[in-house]
Amino acid sequence: MTTPAIVSAGCFDQDVWIRIEGRGNFQSSSSIRKFAQAMIQRGRRQFIVDLAACDHMDSTFMGTLTGISQKLRELGQGSLLVINVTPRNVDLMENLGLNFLFGIETAGTIMRTPAEAGVDLMQLPVDATMERDIILSAHEALIAANPSNAERFRDVLEYLKHGDHGSDRK
Repeated sequence: MTTPAIVSAGCFDQDVWIRIEGRGNFQSSSSIRKFAQAMIQRGRRQFIVDLAACDHMDSTFMGTLTGISQKLRELGQGSLLVINVTPRNVDLMENLGLNFLFGIETAGTIMRTPAEAGVDLMQLPVDATMERDIILSAHEALIAANPSNAERFRDVLEYLKHGDHGSDRK
């Protein structure tokens, strides 16, 4: 099993900053989702996700970001912006059509950071256990965002919804 990512977050002005260090995957998705939900309930609507130190993203992680963006759209206000994104991670998000759902800024020579405002981010707890509902909702969000993703994640959804007995399909 991979080492869980370090997830840090903080709020200042009107922005919620979330930073991922390591692999953005199912292990970090639960804490990100729970934190974002809590911030949305508190009226926060501007989310910035910093991927400068994120070396890889899985579909659950990308689906979690998608779910946050979709929730903000449902509310009719707010935005999600993913910053400091490596070219490989930009490709991953574009291949799923996420560039049409939220803003993506590629990594440049100057990295954007909340530290510029003198704000320290706090580390969020990361649960290394697999939460089926987090993974399922993340993949459903990816399909809702781009219906062409349905075929790509069909087997994953089948497994998550029905367990092992759905794996006999050819």
